Amino acid sequence: MSALTSERNTVLIAAGGLEFTRELEVASGSTIYAGAMAAVNSSGKAVPAVSSGAITVVGRAENTASGGQAVKTRSGVFLYDNNTTSSAGVTDIGKKAFVVDDHTVMIGGGSTSVVAGIIRDVTSDGVILEVGNAQLN
Repeated sequence: MSALTSERNTVLIAAGGLEFTRELEVASGSTIYAGAMAAVNSSGKAVPAVSSGAITVVGRAENTASGGQAVKTRSGVFLYDNNTTSSAGVTDIGKKAFVVDDHTVMIGGGSTSVVAGIIRDVTSDGVILEVGNAQLN
């Protein structure tokens, strides 16, 4: 799969006590689309989630923003795409999922892989993933 080039309707499954929102400045040269998994880089700037690097996934982007603009992120439980080659299954519920791109996750990440969150369920529509809570990483 490839990173988003437009906004995505990433379904919110649950929030409740898990929900937390924050606004972050987007890193120069980056665009984060609404619905994407958003991360924070080592400079404290928001970037789209990618498969490796010194980033931490903080939640779903609530708006589209580019370098220097503010993006609002929300933690919670969301439906993301399941990778076709290292796909999650029901036996992976409760395990960590890793970022493929800003809307796709997989299982079995390596030492440089970025944790996307915890798998809460797997359906034919994708992976129900809890993202953006510190205890998940």
